[in-house]
Amino acid sequence: MDLISVANLPSSAPSSVHTSETTGKNASTGSLAAKFARSFACRQSKAIELYEHLDYSPENSRAARLRKCRKVAWFSRHKVTGEVRLCFDCCKLRWCVHCGSARISWMTFAASSWLHTLDRPKFVTLTLRHSNSNLTWQIMNLYRFFRALRKRPDWKLYVQGGIWFFQIKKSDPSGQWHTHIHCLLDAYYYPQYELREAWRKVTGGSFIVDIRPIHNPKKASNDAARYAACPADLSELDIDEALDVYHALHGRQLCGTFGTAKGVPLKPPKDEHPELWEIIGGRSLVNGLRDTDDNAKAILYAYHTNTPLAEGVNISCVENFLDNFNSRYPVFGDYDYGTNQSHPKKPAQPETPKLFSSSSLPRRTSPHLH
Repeated sequence: MDLISVANLPSSAPSSVHTSETTGKNASTGSLAAKFARSFACRQSKAIELYEHLDYSPENSRAARLRKCRKVAWFSRHKVTGEVRLCFDCCKLRWCVHCGSARISWMTFAASSWLHTLDRPKFVTLTLRHSNSNLTWQIMNLYRFFRALRKRPDWKLYVQGGIWFFQIKKSDPSGQWHTHIHCLLDAYYYPQYELREAWRKVTGGSFIVDIRPIHNPKKASNDAARYAACPADLSELDIDEALDVYHALHGRQLCGTFGTAKGVPLKPPKDEHPELWEIIGGRSLVNGLRDTDDNAKAILYAYHTNTPLAEGVNISCVENFLDNFNSRYPVFGDYDYGTNQSHPKKPAQPETPKLFSSSSLPRRTSPHLH
């Protein structure tokens, strides 16, 4: 049975292509930061609702893990190199927005590093025409067609390798699923009409493709990475549609490499020696003491500048004191010593020279995911 007959797609189904970010709604009011915060909260809330429908046992609740994701953070120091990292207690669930953001950062770094080594990077989008077929069937066909395209002689003539990412969206006019693949390619000049004809032959009628040169590797990598980290915007779907997407993508690979990009790591490497990392202070407490405690200042400076931290610098003695104090006087147990600013202010004191202020801390430039 050939690929065209397997697809069983109606010839009248429309098709469209999206070469830029297609997930997320644009609010009409408010600042950009406020819009992002609302979208972030809405997507996280929808993910929690999704896992609540999927969980069968409260003892192993994914929704509970999702609610606690990245609520606790601490700084750790490498005992040998002195490197300082910010670590989180994360859920590692596919539809968690927090963990998805971390995956985006790593994929962007890995993909853009690879793109910078190329002389002729390209961005390609391949789209299947819309249909009323089962979503799982559509995704399976899209992956099969993409593999067949990469085996064609004309594709191999132009393309040396690449990184691909999957995305799905609900089409507004028809309400049909819109599945497509985005690729970052190491390729020679590939005429669009030739790519369109090759894709039409492989799919049996889908001809909407887009290919363009990449001028900004970091932006192109970030746009593509968002598709793999968040293949669909759950906030735009009702719960039944979200469940369909979950089951259709469960256990399915959402990105991959081939050819000259085969060695690009799309996942951060696991630390082979976790015992070499020591906790030097909680994030909330370190931030709270940054203007008064030299150890807290040194920790933040080492983290933001990516410089080694001297051995013995930590605020564990302060944390131990607070833990003992809270255990003896539980009435203060919920007090946040690092961030609560509701207590009465002390009388103004003459300013004393500071090592540096928190506002003067340089921004961290190197990617750092944990």
